[in-house]
Amino acid sequence: MLHYYKEIERFVHKIIGNKEYVTDIVQETYLKALETNSKTSINNKRAFLYKIAKNLVIDTARKEKNIKKIVFEEEKYVTPNEEFPEEQILELVKQNMIKEAIETLPSRSKQAFVLHFVKGLDTQQISKSMGISVNATQKHISRATLKIKEYITFQGWDLNE
Repeated sequence: MLHYYKEIERFVHKIIGNKEYVTDIVQETYLKALETNSKTSINNKRAFLYKIAKNLVIDTARKEKNIKKIVFEEEKYVTPNEEFPEEQILELVKQNMIKEAIETLPSRSKQAFVLHFVKGLDTQQISKSMGISVNATQKHISRATLKIKEYITFQGWDLNE
């Protein structure tokens, strides 16, 4: 499980941005994971670590009054003297995860997905824009959606949350 340490650290740092909190959360993540692992068998250790880290970030944000920002890509979200609600943290993390997933797509699938879900074009408009059939457009969108779901699940997120 230790080979995921840097990955979990980057994940937590993306959300909170404060190195002191990051170190504490990652250490506590591994402590909880080791405690649980000694009691039960964990199939997907990576997903399990992400889940623990995500929950600890939320707990920390609730408890600590001096957490005023969450770093999300280049933008900073700041609340005036209050803690971040759990939903806001989760939404920022999910948005970032989806953007990362989109970046992993093959170019044609990525283009079709973005045109459909981000720009709001229908399959007819996309097929004309890309110079492909409607059927091919639908396949690109379908495959992209499936790949994004797989990526998010692989990162340890439950899509039903």
